[in-house]
Amino acid sequence: MTDEKHMGVRDMLVLTLPTLGFATALSLVTTYLPVILKGILKNNPSANTLIGFAIGGEGIFSALLPLWVGVISDRIWTRPWGRRRPFMIFAAPFMAAALMLSPFQPSYAAIAVSTFVFFAAYHFYTAPYQSLLPDVTPSTRHGRVQGVQSFMRGGGMFLGMVGAAFMFAWWQPSPFIFCGLMMITFTYFTVSHFHEPEPERAQGPARQGAWEVMKSVWHSTRANKGIQRFMIASFLWESTLAGLRPFIMLYFLLSLHTSKQVGGLLMGLVGVTYMIAGLASGYLADRYGRSRLMRLGLWIYLAGCLFGVFVTDIKYTFIFLPIFGLGGSIVLTLPYAILIRLMPKEHIGQFTGMFSMMRGLANIVAPLIAGAAIDAAATFVPAGREYAAIWLVSALMIAISLFFFRGTGKDEILNV
Repeated sequence: MTDEKHMGVRDMLVLTLPTLGFATALSLVTTYLPVILKGILKNNPSANTLIGFAIGGEGIFSALLPLWVGVISDRIWTRPWGRRRPFMIFAAPFMAAALMLSPFQPSYAAIAVSTFVFFAAYHFYTAPYQSLLPDVTPSTRHGRVQGVQSFMRGGGMFLGMVGAAFMFAWWQPSPFIFCGLMMITFTYFTVSHFHEPEPERAQGPARQGAWEVMKSVWHSTRANKGIQRFMIASFLWESTLAGLRPFIMLYFLLSLHTSKQVGGLLMGLVGVTYMIAGLASGYLADRYGRSRLMRLGLWIYLAGCLFGVFVTDIKYTFIFLPIFGLGGSIVLTLPYAILIRLMPKEHIGQFTGMFSMMRGLANIVAPLIAGAAIDAAATFVPAGREYAAIWLVSALMIAISLFFFRGTGKDEILNV
């Protein structure tokens, strides 16, 4: 564990640099790789389905890999790299190579394979990396580190969607090459700067096999109502964003009749709010209580989504989108900081993997629910207004999550 007095702003920035890298990479893959695929498949009547399969594969890997990788990262110890960093060192070159080579591939199948390699390496990397944060962070700084990480994630989303647009217009492969090099560089800075504390003998690897350990995690989760409610709530929180993401631009264009430029401006407004609020919420959570701030954020988030259901004039979006961004930033920043207090130290990787798996399931399920809601709403509302249904779906998920979040903010420890 890093000594508290040594966890300054510089340390927090270096620790969260990989988040900036892989958030940029993920935004780049999901935003601009479909443009390249669309050009390759322009005469294919199933182009959109094929693109959805290539990009939607992320959910499959995020549902399968994190728990297994998290279990393994709890059980190993290497010198001089510790438990988590070997996974980062191994996965980063694969992630960067797949990213850098994908725009040069000549066919849909080759790009799809590159994309799947990227997603596999991404989730092989991120679950141990997320577990590294509580390993090297003092308990009094967990919320702040999550706030800085949220700031980095917002910055990565901005770079991957807005900044990359200029490079993509100049030369399509350039943002992919730049991002791959950035990922390698940031990983080097982080793994060389931090040294993981060796786990105590009581926290050492169990004698059980990895499969038996994973089963014990499932069994202990089923026996603990608090952790069950928290995992369900985290699935619902991630689903709010996962359901909005594929349809938000269509909402701007077809429901509010904006241009793509105005839609981009509105997305930038949300992004800036997300970055600032995420950074501030981490510091406020450590001072005033993570669960207390989380509940406040949920109500703000709910208000922003309900506002979106009824907005018909573009000028009102400049009011409700910052409210939505503020609440969403708090709700998506603090869950892991809260989960840290629910997890036993010897099983951080396992439950971090389960937490990541909930995110993966949300990425698979939520877009389907949102799409079905849009199709259902089309029979009742004027053309274009059906896309406002995405805000109602997100509002319902937030309201349900308030029920499941009850009582999970206490400093309870999960027994495994």
